[in-house]
Amino acid sequence: MRKALLVLIVALAAHAAPFELTSPSFKAGDTLPPAGTKSFVMVMDDFEARGGDGFIHWAAYNIPAAVTSLAEGAGSADPDLKGGGRHAYNDFLKRSYGGPCPPEGPPHKYRFTVYAIDAPSIDDAGTPMTWRKLRFIIKGHVLAEASLTTLRGR
Repeated sequence: MRKALLVLIVALAAHAAPFELTSPSFKAGDTLPPAGTKSFVMVMDDFEARGGDGFIHWAAYNIPAAVTSLAEGAGSADPDLKGGGRHAYNDFLKRSYGGPCPPEGPPHKYRFTVYAIDAPSIDDAGTPMTWRKLRFIIKGHVLAEASLTTLRGR
């Protein structure tokens, strides 16, 4: 498993200490080209919910490496994604996207994470596929990952 080497440069000044994260492998805004990617796994979670155990709103796997985007509403129904891929069971016990629904109080953080893996498909025969099972299966097969976090409150 090859990981991009990240270099953290800390510039210390008398009144401020700005941080800059750089990499010799790519520039800010570039698309990561994880060589050997055969498929993708995607998860959307409220990672701080339930005392830090998290709550899975959406998980999908077997997304072909050629897929570069998912259409809006892609997770709304059916166990299969248009263009390839399957939904795993979320914590609502459904094979689809379950939108954010935070309780009253401060906003919750919702994270979308995509994993590039070196396996063309994940065998989903046997027990129902969940994110917790997927996480175990892809361990050691993740070539790269990227996340986007957003907030939602009431």
